[in-house]
Amino acid sequence: MIMKIGITKRFCLITAFTLCGVTSASAQEMVDNIVTDSNVLDSKIESVSEEKPKRKLTKWGACIEGSIMGNSDMLSFGWGLQGCYRFNTNFNVGLGFRVLYWEGYSESWHDNGYLYTYEKETDDNGESSWRRQYDLTLSATYILPIIKRAGIALGGTVLLSPIPYEQFEVSRTPITFYDDSYHHHFSEATESKNKYVYDAFQPGLFAEAGLYYDFNENGEKSRFTLMYGIGTFDMFMGSRHSKVFDQKLGDHLPSKKLCHSLTLRLTVF
Repeated sequence: MIMKIGITKRFCLITAFTLCGVTSASAQEMVDNIVTDSNVLDSKIESVSEEKPKRKLTKWGACIEGSIMGNSDMLSFGWGLQGCYRFNTNFNVGLGFRVLYWEGYSESWHDNGYLYTYEKETDDNGESSWRRQYDLTLSATYILPIIKRAGIALGGTVLLSPIPYEQFEVSRTPITFYDDSYHHHFSEATESKNKYVYDAFQPGLFAEAGLYYDFNENGEKSRFTLMYGIGTFDMFMGSRHSKVFDQKLGDHLPSKKLCHSLTLRLTVF
């Protein structure tokens, strides 16, 4: 009996020690897992902290542009500067000025025994010369990327003359008709009037579409834009509503107000 009791005690002790060992091993494994997870988390935090921060979007920039504008009755070319503000990588607006060089224009007609001549920016011989005009410009451009650094550009431009006056000259010379042709009298009989008229700031409005190319990804530094535009601009806005020598000039000046434009812009942010 005593012998059975001893064996039972030994068996209980062995079982207890075995359970203690299993428990200790499980606890150690859990500790090892926790340490491993902690090390992985630390390494991830370190890798995130080592990543380079994204370049902050530059909001303000500058733009230089060259343009050709006109129709069959008039032609101009010029250049301009703008300050630009970018709302995001796809949309920006610009405000600045443009210097335009307009080709001179002349028109003649006869009425009631006189030959009338309208001249705007012509030389003494009636030949075209070029006049310089300053305009304020407001533009907006929205880009649609097609490939990584290039795509389609859509936008619009508004022109406004800061000096709301237009200058022109109208002369009249007595004439005598001979069989559907006429003969000029002496030039001393010619009368001329040089006028300055209000032209309502000579506004122009163009819708534009074209292509763009970024020299840096998302236009971070510079962007080329080539835009074709179509819109309305009246070179004779002031003259058209004027009367000289009882002649309504609007009846004799070109009626076309539709213009086309081609503009190349370099924008730097």
